[in-house]
Amino acid sequence: MSQSSPAIHYTLGIDSIAGHTLTVSLYISIPSLKGHILSLPAWIPGSYMIRDFAKNIVQIRVEDEQGAQLPLEKPDKQTWMLPPNNGPITVHYTIYAFDLSVRSAYVFDDFAFFNGTSTFLAVEGHRNESLAVTLLKPTQASCANWRVATTLPLAQDTRHHAFGHYLAKDYNDLIDHPILLGEYDIVSFDVVTPLNEPQDKEIQQEHTCHFELILAGGHRSDTQRMAQDLRELCAHHFALFADTPPVERYLFITMLTGKDFGGLEHISSTALLYSRDDLPSIAQADHMPDGYRTFLSLCSHEFLHTWHIKRTKPAVLQASALAQEAYTPQLWIYEGFTSYYDDLSLARSHVTPTESYLEVLGQTLTRLERNTGRLKQTVTDSSFDAWTKFYQQDASAINNIVSYYVKGAVIALCLDLHIRIQSKHTLSLDNVMRYLWLHHGKLGVGTPDDIIHHIVLEVFKLPLAQFLQDALYSTKELPVQSLLAEFGISMQRRARSDANDLGGKAANRVQGNQFGASFKSSETGVIITQVSENTPAYHAGLQVGDQLISFDDWQVSTGNLLNIYAQYANNAQVRLFILRHQRLKQLTLKINEAQLDTLYLTISDQQKLKLWLPDNKQNL
Repeated sequence: MSQSSPAIHYTLGIDSIAGHTLTVSLYISIPSLKGHILSLPAWIPGSYMIRDFAKNIVQIRVEDEQGAQLPLEKPDKQTWMLPPNNGPITVHYTIYAFDLSVRSAYVFDDFAFFNGTSTFLAVEGHRNESLAVTLLKPTQASCANWRVATTLPLAQDTRHHAFGHYLAKDYNDLIDHPILLGEYDIVSFDVVTPLNEPQDKEIQQEHTCHFELILAGGHRSDTQRMAQDLRELCAHHFALFADTPPVERYLFITMLTGKDFGGLEHISSTALLYSRDDLPSIAQADHMPDGYRTFLSLCSHEFLHTWHIKRTKPAVLQASALAQEAYTPQLWIYEGFTSYYDDLSLARSHVTPTESYLEVLGQTLTRLERNTGRLKQTVTDSSFDAWTKFYQQDASAINNIVSYYVKGAVIALCLDLHIRIQSKHTLSLDNVMRYLWLHHGKLGVGTPDDIIHHIVLEVFKLPLAQFLQDALYSTKELPVQSLLAEFGISMQRRARSDANDLGGKAANRVQGNQFGASFKSSETGVIITQVSENTPAYHAGLQVGDQLISFDDWQVSTGNLLNIYAQYANNAQVRLFILRHQRLKQLTLKINEAQLDTLYLTISDQQKLKLWLPDNKQNL
């Protein structure tokens, strides 16, 4: 790098693959008569929980230009104080990186992945200055073919996917570009859109965004199909906001394993964790597997966040330095609306048929219906309490809290349909999204807590004040069924067919009896994992963690429990034998008829449906 390089420079390498450690050298050439203060974020944007990333720094020391070690103080869990200095100093530290998630850092023999929030110490007082990063190639022979996947801006002497020098305009920029090191496949595609306001209106100008799907961890996927489907989805999102896209290069950084799931949005990329077995194979060319549909939905969700939380966001999140919680009641807008559009976009872009979308929507409605916490907690309270309740769920969660993702998505559905009806189909939730972008995200203006009220009631002048009051600040049931009926959709109810029934479609055979507890396999019997309120299991006294051994004299397992249970008549009493804290106990359960807590949707009027789900791609 040139002599005009930034005064703060990080050099990062892998210390030990077997020990799962990263090493960072932080060079600071700025003198400080009071001594620099260093800190590491306590949480990462998009995941609202204090994670205390500083706990993974296992060694840290500071030395002057001559190599002499200097004293270092640590006043709290995530802050270090350096002594006064007249010349350059270097801070060397080692990070333990063995959290296989999209939120932290992970080093193993196939790849290394890390977020800046887990890795780069901030120099307080200099957060707004440009920064340099050098990524060192591991010296281990097994890493000979490793490359770099990141959207960090390149220095002049470095190319995409190469180890070497990178830049960031400031600290917030630095920590918003996750980095993957390893062997991976690159699936490239471009999306071309017309510019919103071309400089020369006589010449149609276009904006090209280059996308790369990064697949690390090994796979057997139909990458051409994935590229085509993602191209359609990304084009849909560009059309949704009807403006010049805010990115020119975007990465779907995907770590593939046998069973994991996760996604986290960033300014020009997303980090994904997914099961390689759920990606499509060439043999499935004429079929949409459920796992692949979910992957596309995840990609859709995280890419939509490029506008809707990475740029358009609550004012309180804009101001946060990530040192402590930043409370907001608006997460239902940013996660709920995004959760509505992620699946809807699959249908609107014709990646999946309408019937497939209605199946997924039925599953969403089923999740909300089965969540009795919706009758206790409002969606705005759920947003505000995300730090302690949503992200730290215990055995009572199903009964006491509601997900701002799920209820927020259903509110978005209702609001979309309400707006269409009240505006005589001249407006929709799309217009709300565009307003948020043009008046807030694009301008860098944070949103106030009443932003949706302002747009719907004052800008659009629609009579939806009571709906917003009930939906956001009460636990009243949402008018989903009546609104869907206006668009030719009938909502059907039935009992569950088995323990794995997610809803969304009809079933030939359903349970006659309600049990009320979820369970998993055990060497003997099953382990109770969740108990819903006001169900036979709840009234019998079953608790999370109980090892249920038998119904009367019949041993149960995950394979036969519900089959045996179905053989009892309504109001019959059953002896349950359980092990609880190494003691054998007997409980009595009274059988009740199964609840109709599983929902699915059917089309009753195709013409009305087209007012919401049009046939062509232009009607966005």
